[in-house]
Order: sequence, then structure tokens, then C-alpha cells
Amino acid sequence: MWKFERKQQNYDISGIKIGGNPGERPTVLIGNLFYRGMPEVYNHKNGSFDKKAIEKWLSTSEVLSEESGVPHLLDIMAMYPEAIPNYINFVADHDDSPFLIDGANKETRIRALKAISELGLQERVIFNGITPNTSKEELLAIRSAGVRTAVIMAYDELDYTPEGRISALQGTADQEGLLAYAEKAGIQKVLVDTIVFDIPSIAYAAEAIRLVKEELGYPSGCSPANATFSWKQASGSSRLVEGFSAVNASVHTIAQLWGADFLIYGPIKQAKFIIPSCAINDAVVAYYSMKRLGTKPLKDSHPLFKVF
Repeated sequence: MWKFERKQQNYDISGIKIGGNPGERPTVLIGNLFYRGMPEVYNHKNGSFDKKAIEKWLSTSEVLSEESGVPHLLDIMAMYPEAIPNYINFVADHDDSPFLIDGANKETRIRALKAISELGLQERVIFNGITPNTSKEELLAIRSAGVRTAVIMAYDELDYTPEGRISALQGTADQEGLLAYAEKAGIQKVLVDTIVFDIPSIAYAAEAIRLVKEELGYPSGCSPANATFSWKQASGSSRLVEGFSAVNASVHTIAQLWGADFLIYGPIKQAKFIIPSCAINDAVVAYYSMKRLGTKPLKDSHPLFKVF
């Protein structure tokens, strides 16, 4: 647990505050919707889905968020361009919070940006995300849509160390940095995803969260669920898989203790496990930070004051 000397960037994204020193604000949790394999999606190509079933999951996450004090956002994951406008309309109508737009390919992400522009939702949208492979066409589409907040996915294919994440952001003599990409796209609020590849790499991603905040001051986080769900599918041990929810909560805890400002926790169905778990972690971090580092929660709605 740390109190960083570097000034921390703090953003207000359509009413959701993110960034700062550990203990000041709760970790923003982000659940995935409409992902490949989600049973409630009838047809990924045309974007038809079971609205009542998904409304149930949304209601569960909203109640848990309110009771715990942990902010909760949605990440729209679409497989095809034809589907994503339908998804965006549904989420915008059912949740007042900001949300992330994500797509399996460039065409889907660009179609999402067009829909966002047409609906005037630019202030509520977080683009997910800008990578070393993001094309000039896509950067221009982000700027043209007027979206000003984005997740920057910090990784270097030649250097998987935590320090490699920093060089990916800042750039090298041979490669333009991702922060420059974001500037070209007109991004003003940068959220850094330190990238999880597999279970062991969570250690590097967690340390990179600290480095990003320590050296650059940007809000940072990761998605441990990228690794845990892959592990669940590949694991040959039924006994280990029976404890999946505990495993999943555990690796999110690791990232929180290294200073994560946000966590993308995977399918929204995990909200019933992840939100309470992360709320307890936020409370513990805040208590220590307040007593030992002089860092106090900035609002009375912090989990420290709600879960005990």
C-alpha cells in the first residue's frame, strides 16, 4: 500500500470519479456484457438477446454497487458491427453511468463510435481500447466521434516486464508511444490497462499498475479475468474449478493491493462475488492508508463506511 509522491490524475467521467492515491476512492469495477459465449445473447451478428435476463444481472450489480459504495460500469463487447448499436441503445437506456465500448475487430469499434456520435453519448463513453496495433483510421474515428476518455492497453510484444509497459506508453527510439496515439485520437482522460496475459502475468500487471501511478500518475488497472476464465476452461482439475469464484476474487485482490483504480472483472454474472470482495479490500486499504499514511477517503460513501 502506497502514497505516491507524483501528483495523481483524477477524472470525473460522467459522475464517476477515478484516480488518486490508494484509500481515497474505491476501485471502479467493470463487468462485461454481450461477450462471445454469453448465453443470453441469441444472435451475436444481429445483436438480439434476452432483455429480461440481462436486466436481472444489471439490477443485481446496481444493488450491490449501491450497498457497498463500489462504482460499477459496463463494458459492451460486440462481435459484429451490426450488433453494437442495439447494445449501446439498451445500455444507455438502462444505466445512467458511463460505459465502455469494445469490439472484436476494427469495423465493430468504428461502428460503435459512429453510433455514439449519432446518439450524443460522447461524455458517457470510455473507448476500450487503444493498443500498439490501433490503426490511424481508428484513431481518427475516435477523434471524429468526440470521445475523450479511453483505456490505453499498455504492452510491448518485445518486453513483457512492468518496465516494458512504461516504455510502451512513453515510446522508444524505434516505436511511438501509446500516449502519443491517445493524443492523436483527441483523448483527454487516459486509463491505463497494464494487461494480463495469463495467471502468472498478473504479478507483472500488478507491479505495472504501481509503476504507472508512481511514474506517470495516470489511473491504472487491469483485467485479471482475462486469465482466470482461460485457466478455468483449460484446467484439468474439477476440484480447482469448483473453487473458481474464490480464485477469481483472489487475483483481483492482488491487483487492488498494488493500487488498481479500476478492474475489468469479466462476465457481469461475477458481480455477486466480485463487488463484495473488492468492497472489503477497498475498506481494508482505506483503513491502513488513513491510519498509517494520512490518506483519507474522499467521500462518506466509501466502502470503509458502508460495509462495516
